[in-house]
Amino acid sequence: MLLSCETEDKTTQVYNYSYNKIISNLNQRTSCVCFVNEQVGFTAAANSQSIYKTIDGGKSWQLVNVNECPINTIFFINEDVGFAAGGVAGSYIGSSYPGSMIYKTTDGGESWQKQRISTNYSGQYSLYFVNDSIGFTVGSGLQAKTTDGGKSWIPFEFTYKGKMTKILFTDSNTGFAAGLFGNIFKSTDQGSIWNKTENNSVGHVYDLCFANKKIGYACGQSEIVKTIDGGNTWTTLTNSPSEMYFIHFVDENHGIAIGRGHYTGGDFGIWTNAIYNTSDGGKTWQMEDNVDFGAVASFPTSEIGYTIVPHSTVRIEFKKN
Repeated sequence: MLLSCETEDKTTQVYNYSYNKIISNLNQRTSCVCFVNEQVGFTAAANSQSIYKTIDGGKSWQLVNVNECPINTIFFINEDVGFAAGGVAGSYIGSSYPGSMIYKTTDGGESWQKQRISTNYSGQYSLYFVNDSIGFTVGSGLQAKTTDGGKSWIPFEFTYKGKMTKILFTDSNTGFAAGLFGNIFKSTDQGSIWNKTENNSVGHVYDLCFANKKIGYACGQSEIVKTIDGGNTWTTLTNSPSEMYFIHFVDENHGIAIGRGHYTGGDFGIWTNAIYNTSDGGKTWQMEDNVDFGAVASFPTSEIGYTIVPHSTVRIEFKKN
């Protein structure tokens, strides 16, 4: 007699996504958002030096800091320790900014300290920390790593030396950095060496995410690209939308992308905002047009995320059927 006991659940999970607006006191378009959990989050006003904090899931926001330069990215390790980075080179509208800047808080945003980093660059666009000590930043002309919690930043280079817009790690050693002209780099040694991956799209990459160790997605100027081999090669999803600024997958099949909808036309036409969703791993996408979504979002859990528009925080949720 042969007996077997299989405990693995191979049932395919089905998710539906929904969103609802939470009225807030923040009348700002934002450049970045980072929620630590479902209640505590931070955001920076677009084209401004201001950072705001919420402790009630986005219902109310309090100004916690005004910096020397616009903030493009915020990353919090926990409710107390976080980083903000940005910068603009040169002068415009009569104002001069001191290039790249990084700030750190250890008290939940009540106070911020400037970090030691070269300022002779035009700005930082993405931050990621794998633990309390080791973190990375990428931007225009300056890509850097810290091993001492931000006290010092050591520059590193890719073979492509232009603007990089996103960095993330899927574990303590494996990281990805993306930028213009389809450039996606991968490191397997905690950022010591970065190798360019194969991407059959040359469109600028604005955001990327991984559903698991093997399957990931990247969006941007052109159609969305997908990897099924851990980020070594990326293939265009031919039925996917373009001009997407944010992407998130709750599992390998169910995900959303936020970006442009359609052009209204005429002499004073505008691009509408839209959210797209897929339930088949990016083979097909459904568009919900004319929605007031921020260009970026933050998911403190795989199933719950937030984006911000004037007077509203939008909570996005994936629910299991």
